[in-house]
Amino acid sequence: MEESIQVAGLIAGHLRAELTDEEKILLEKWVSANEANKALFDELVSKEFHQSELPFFFDIDTDKAWNRIAAANNDNGLMASQEANPPKREFGPWLWAAAAVVIAGFLLLKTSFFIPAAPVASTQEILPGGDRATLTLSDGTVIPLSSVADGGIASQGSVTVVKLDGMVQYQPTRESTEIVYNTIQTPKGGKYQLVLADGTVVWLNASSSLRFPTAFNGKDRVVELKGEGFFEVTKNAKKPFRVKLEEGTEIEVFGTSFNINAYEDEKMIKATLIEGKIGLSVDGMQQNLVAGQQARVKKGPSSISIADDVEMDEVVGWKNDLFVFKSLDIKSIMRQISRWYDVEVVYAGEMGNETFSGVVSAKSNLSQVLKILEEGGVAFKIEGRKIIVK
Repeated sequence: MEESIQVAGLIAGHLRAELTDEEKILLEKWVSANEANKALFDELVSKEFHQSELPFFFDIDTDKAWNRIAAANNDNGLMASQEANPPKREFGPWLWAAAAVVIAGFLLLKTSFFIPAAPVASTQEILPGGDRATLTLSDGTVIPLSSVADGGIASQGSVTVVKLDGMVQYQPTRESTEIVYNTIQTPKGGKYQLVLADGTVVWLNASSSLRFPTAFNGKDRVVELKGEGFFEVTKNAKKPFRVKLEEGTEIEVFGTSFNINAYEDEKMIKATLIEGKIGLSVDGMQQNLVAGQQARVKKGPSSISIADDVEMDEVVGWKNDLFVFKSLDIKSIMRQISRWYDVEVVYAGEMGNETFSGVVSAKSNLSQVLKILEEGGVAFKIEGRKIIVK
């Protein structure tokens, strides 16, 4: 019951657009915890719910509402509030307190939407990731993108930020010399797509972030990537497009599509050119790529090697909701699985040198993916959100 009341308060605060950054993060965690929570949140913030329920909030008797909730809790074996005859709250912020009371009752009557405190590992099914990300505006405001409806999100300088069909778009509205930065970040189990102010489209994989100017008003277009992203860059010969990575690595783009894998837990940075031309710069070393090539930057000390025999479906499989494994060792595979399913991976003993190849839908539940790997001779044990590889 205590959790229901807390979540109800967060949802009521969301409806009033008065949540702190910490509260927004708490609400986003609850919404993204499982699909049932997200469905319930969507219902509570929907236009239909507002039209049918909000008028009721303004006429509500909070005493009676609380008593109805307490009675429902007792029917479900839950403990009712110890507060007897709470004071009536008839105007101002208390209208929204009343709304929170009703929302709490709604949540408590749908207790199946909460994650059990101690899930049973043998029966728990771990679902795949989805479209989840947070957007940090120039003033530090954090917006959980999976929790907001389609439409205008914010105004950033000369640009309007819009969410449409699960994608964030930056739409210039006027000329300006102002340069402000936003950051989009995906969690484990999340990916997202956005359109920058110049029309460049970016897909972000799980556990990734992109820092970028809301409008490209300078002499070039520079963004900063951590993790993995796929870019379709709009051509503009007068304004080069550059992607800054860790290890002093920078990629200059000449109107093209390419994928960059730059996760911190990977041994090397991989830049794969699908179409067009890019130039790679690492600690003073320069290397140009043509379509079909992959640059591999070994970390500390840096070195560059070029591969021509690249399986493009393996590189961009994640973007198309696929795991494509071509002669990968189990640890490389499990790093991908850990990010997408938001699980911890532990190894019981030394792993062999076996490699695996295959294609698996990234929309599959985790158990289905592990079952396929088990056919290759690897054993797994699931304990909550921990995967033990044996």
